[in-house]
Amino acid sequence: MSKDRRSIGFAGDGENEYAVYPDYATGHEALIVMLRGSKYFHLTFQEASKRYVKKDPDHIHKIIKLSKNRLTPDQTIKSLSEKEFEIYWKAIEQNEGWEVGREEPIPKWIISGVHKSRGVIIEYLVTKREGSSWIPKAEAIKLTEEHRLHAVVVHLNNGTIYLRHEYGKKPFQIIV
Repeated sequence: MSKDRRSIGFAGDGENEYAVYPDYATGHEALIVMLRGSKYFHLTFQEASKRYVKKDPDHIHKIIKLSKNRLTPDQTIKSLSEKEFEIYWKAIEQNEGWEVGREEPIPKWIISGVHKSRGVIIEYLVTKREGSSWIPKAEAIKLTEEHRLHAVVVHLNNGTIYLRHEYGKKPFQIIV
């Protein structure tokens, strides 16, 4: 998932994460560069599989099976001919799968003002592309946790939760 291999992010469930690339060609190139790099090139397929997919001890057997048994677990990556190397990376790609995704930008809104009652913020004036509207504090906190508002959720030791402006931004304006 390294930026030097041009990934644009990652996907997964936290336990199993995968690099995301802008297209197949970039992802394929990243795989080839990784396999030919210093961390993998000298390893056997067995060792490379253990390093590459730590939580799947059966990974190497899947790769060997997908290669139609033309490869063996004790071969090193550096010992492969170009044809064998192609069989290897194709087996890895087939095992991992590849699918086209899509990127959907999520607009992030700003808080342009606050209403206070007895010194406590009760609602926020949220400015969107379409205009501005007042929303309750609880909704503003939820939107901030969803990364939809330019704000930071603050949790005090006494259990109080509030929003503050992002670091380096102007404080919210109090509107009476």
